[in-house]
Amino acid sequence: MAAETNDEVREKLQRSLYREFLLEQGLLEEVGLEEVPARLAALLGCDEGSSVARLTTSPWLEPLELGQLKPLLMIRDMSLVSRTAAAVSAELKGPDVRYEDCCRLALCYAVIGSHGHAFSALRAAAAKNDAWARHHYLYGLLLGVEGLPERASWELGMALRSEPYEEGRIRVRRVLDLLDEALPGGRRAALSADRSD
Repeated sequence: MAAETNDEVREKLQRSLYREFLLEQGLLEEVGLEEVPARLAALLGCDEGSSVARLTTSPWLEPLELGQLKPLLMIRDMSLVSRTAAAVSAELKGPDVRYEDCCRLALCYAVIGSHGHAFSALRAAAAKNDAWARHHYLYGLLLGVEGLPERASWELGMALRSEPYEEGRIRVRRVLDLLDEALPGGRRAALSADRSD
């Protein structure tokens, strides 16, 4: 099997970010995208109640083109979109802000393409608890989308090492396999991170 091009890999990594966003409990409603299940149902030809589950069954959300997914998930909340990365970073340092809040915000910024803001939110998550897997996984996806496969593999290796649940480890391994197939040496960086200690 031939290795995929960098553009194809980056698209799959972007799709993985979209999938994480769709699967995050209550996030669609939180950011004002309650209509997404109905719009997905119309595109997929299924009922609204099962549309998100049907789409996310595929790890890469294959039933839809990337051009169909992006406008569906366009967050229009100006309080989110108008903040600077520095403001996001400062807000997330508060003692009442939880690790999960940082990761959820990072997902929001990732799906709208504000990677600098997403990285600020992920740094805040790392400051809250760097031993947890979620932020490493999201960092890995974002770094891969940005075309930095070695750094992406390292973060994914950290996620694999920290992930307590088998379902999470399967997701991480799937992305590591994608990077390994397309970018020789990607897995080696992840495995060396997995063995350090």
